[in-house]
Amino acid sequence: MARPKEFDQEKALHRAISVFSQKGFAATSTEDLMQAMDVGRQSMYDTFGDKRALFLKALEVYVAESVRAINLELQSPGSPLAAVRRALIQFAERKDLSSTDGCMGINAVCEFGMRDEEVTQITRSAGRLQRQTLMDTLRRAQLEGELDAPTDIESLADFFDSTLAGMRIAAKAGKTRPALKRIAVVASIVFAGTKLSIL
Repeated sequence: MARPKEFDQEKALHRAISVFSQKGFAATSTEDLMQAMDVGRQSMYDTFGDKRALFLKALEVYVAESVRAINLELQSPGSPLAAVRRALIQFAERKDLSSTDGCMGINAVCEFGMRDEEVTQITRSAGRLQRQTLMDTLRRAQLEGELDAPTDIESLADFFDSTLAGMRIAAKAGKTRPALKRIAVVASIVFAGTKLSIL
């Protein structure tokens, strides 16, 4: 009978996410991970594999949780554009959006670009899921008359994605929480007043 693991795997994984978010993949050592996760080397390898395997698992969990939180707001009942506004503002209020915590997703994109197939697959899969939910919300806004029928919702979706990425980088660079919320509010005004049909 296998001996049960002597640590909380979910908690350990989220501690690894925190380290990777702060340092990125290359600058994070196995010792950094062991210390943060409070596990021995063998326990870490037995449970998660080597550093790369742990990184990929952590990245998968990080982006899935991030997308889930955004999509919950986008799918909330009531006004579709109000849901977009809430999604932006809630994102600006995330606890892990700071210069100390960083963002594991942005770090992965900046560090690997599109050179690593497995990293790209994880980030793109999450991005597609978020994009699909956002597009559904924007189409609903058109059907309910909050956006004109000719509105270029693909461009609005690009703007939404870029706003989130920009807030992540701004937070990493030291932007204050009030500043991030102002960015979110200004972005939501663009959605509320847009007549994008020329692109």
